[in-house]
Amino acid sequence: MLFYDDVIFKNNDLDALPAGTAVAPVNANTMMDASDPMALKIMLVDDQPPRAAMLERALTDEGHEILCRLTSAAGLAEKVHASNPDVVIVDMDAPDRDTLESMALIQRDMPRPMVMFCSQDDEDLIVAALRAGVSAYVAGETDLARVRGVMRVATARFREYQALREELEQTREALAERKIIERAKGLLMQRRRLNEQDAYSTLRRQAMNTGQPLIQVARAVLDYAEILKAQG
Repeated sequence: MLFYDDVIFKNNDLDALPAGTAVAPVNANTMMDASDPMALKIMLVDDQPPRAAMLERALTDEGHEILCRLTSAAGLAEKVHASNPDVVIVDMDAPDRDTLESMALIQRDMPRPMVMFCSQDDEDLIVAALRAGVSAYVAGETDLARVRGVMRVATARFREYQALREELEQTREALAERKIIERAKGLLMQRRRLNEQDAYSTLRRQAMNTGQPLIQVARAVLDYAEILKAQG
């Protein structure tokens, strides 16, 4: 079964993905070309050494480099910080809460694509994994033949998510700066009895004369007003 946001498709709807893959929507324009030879540095976490060896072989056959292979997620965030892999793969029969918390910490502080292979086809676990920042969740037995497709989807989904995240952050910053400029403009209107256009022109002129960004001038105006207020 393939989970694609809140919609469930039959396996043959997307033959490029293994059954049980959970991913968020991905813009087709962000997908890597099928002939893209890009090699990735991978951290592999697998609690079953024989299975880990087979997965490592499949990944290296695709040209990827395994930076390290771990048998548990203990200290995972610290190890990711130390080795800086391109992708983190977690292949476990039953990932616990500590594993998911470690992955959430990585996505918060050191964001990168993360793939989870898990034998459990459990909806609650899938949701928890995606909330932790997993780019692709593959339920059921690990299908080595389709590892390449999973890696590409995970990487593409991560890139799109990061682009949306950066766009949202820029929008938030722009709104916050606009509020500060509006406050500074209102202060000038009140203190100097200026109309809105003249107050804004005063801020812009000061920014041009000092070579400072408008937001920096606005903050300085508000800071100065606070100093005067504190002095009585």
